[in-house]
Amino acid sequence: MNSDAVLRPIIEARKVGKRFGAFHALKDVSATFYEGQVTAIVGPSGSGKSTFLRTLNRLETHDSGDIVVDGTVLNDNLKNLDTIRREVGMVFQSFNLFSHLTILRNVALAPMRVRKMTRAAAEAKAMNLLERVGLKSQAAKYPVQLSGGQQQRVAIARALAMDPKVLLFDEPTSALDPEMVNEVLAVMRELAYSGITMLVVTHEMGFAREVADRIIFFDEGVILEDTTPESFFAHPDHERAKAFLSQVRHGF
Repeated sequence: MNSDAVLRPIIEARKVGKRFGAFHALKDVSATFYEGQVTAIVGPSGSGKSTFLRTLNRLETHDSGDIVVDGTVLNDNLKNLDTIRREVGMVFQSFNLFSHLTILRNVALAPMRVRKMTRAAAEAKAMNLLERVGLKSQAAKYPVQLSGGQQQRVAIARALAMDPKVLLFDEPTSALDPEMVNEVLAVMRELAYSGITMLVVTHEMGFAREVADRIIFFDEGVILEDTTPESFFAHPDHERAKAFLSQVRHGF
């Protein structure tokens, strides 16, 4: 984390609530995330962690509370939403690549369409990003020709192509075969050390412990722990967190 930048809030969530019918997915969740910070969001399945992440760029609408991203209020205002989505990159469980486009075009498309870059400039940038994620040699291939791990690395490069202020990762390794997980985590590790602001919903406890500046533990729609990795893994405050760690302890 860039210690010179941590005082500047980049995302502020204030008493955010979300329901799916009778199910109360998020219950007055408040958290502030700072520029240059890497936050790992962990917790059992169904605890609200992915729902919370998805509210931060309005893939899920929040029912109550406020979300502010780099000074812009996230609401139904399409101009605000467009501003935020230009600045917040997202990497999903599934790779969501365009099957009919080459890897190079997948990465270059958004800068051309949204940032209005020329094709030559966007493709030059895309090649640099593919080199960064170790896939420059695959630029002319199509997604179906790549492994799951390679496709996820392309998805990361595609998110980076927009020069986002924040990168959101929603369990980016959960759909991968075990042997492919490390290649994706290696790219994410490099990004974290480069100073990019990252919020990562993950089950990879070893990665969270090593790379994150901060651990947020969700359970039943609330944040039970918001602390350093050292504190969370060594002596969590809540029994629910202790039980969760005892179940996943073999993973790190």
